[in-house]
Amino acid sequence: MIKYGPQIVALTIVLGAGAACTGNPLSPTPPSAAPGGTSAVNADGSTLKSSSPAIIAPVDDERVDGRRPTFVWLNARLLNAAVGLAYEIVVVDAAGNEVYQRIVGETLGSGSHTLELELGFDTAYSWRIRAVLGSDAGPWSISGAFRTPLPPPPPPPTTPTPTPGTIGPARTISLSEAFSIIVSIHDGGGFNLGSSSSRGSRVAFFFGAVAAIHYGHARWNPGGPDTNWCVKDAGGGRPASDDVIVRCSTREAWDLISGVGGNGYSFHADFIGTLGSSHNVYEPGRGALGNIPQ
Repeated sequence: MIKYGPQIVALTIVLGAGAACTGNPLSPTPPSAAPGGTSAVNADGSTLKSSSPAIIAPVDDERVDGRRPTFVWLNARLLNAAVGLAYEIVVVDAAGNEVYQRIVGETLGSGSHTLELELGFDTAYSWRIRAVLGSDAGPWSISGAFRTPLPPPPPPPTTPTPTPGTIGPARTISLSEAFSIIVSIHDGGGFNLGSSSSRGSRVAFFFGAVAAIHYGHARWNPGGPDTNWCVKDAGGGRPASDDVIVRCSTREAWDLISGVGGNGYSFHADFIGTLGSSHNVYEPGRGALGNIPQ
């Protein structure tokens, strides 16, 4: 055993010296430069000895949030060096046509890239990525399929705004809109239906306001007339009402002003019911439009 000791020590020294010679990292090289290489490319056509990046999102035909999705991946690894890489991203449509290509820099560990153009709505695409270094490129990742968002719903139809000074076609006006028109005329025209007013002035206001609904009015009711709104009297020679509006065809009536003729009056809409034969129901008369501001 003693006589072999020097040989064992010498062998150990030789191996240690050999290992010390490999301390500098190798530069990345194409396969033809690898020891024993005979081909200029890998089997998949790549020319850089690296792994393929691992795509994270989007994948599995997911529907992305926008038409400029963000791609996320894990970086590739060079097989014989540790240097910064760039990454080539390609997007293709369902027919395989390339619609986008970019080369982006590397960030530590993983990367992301947001498209610089908008893709079509509700369209299938796929993307893939590979590492590049100079003129060499590594193997492609698997493809990640995705679909872009659905197009936004069309805007709701809008009611055309009548040309100023004109009146729209005949239409049906709801009780709430009729009420709103009457209140607008009262407020906008500066009417006072309180204790300082006469019954005649209150009737004139109310007939004019209902006439604006019945015939239409370029200022107060430009949307168009509804001739199914009328006024009433109390029958038996009694005066016309100063606060009750009536559906001409059905004789349904609503009281619209509480405490009219007194201070503190207020507008409301209380259903009275269907008027009996003791009440006369009639159109307000086109001349009543002169009772309100034009």
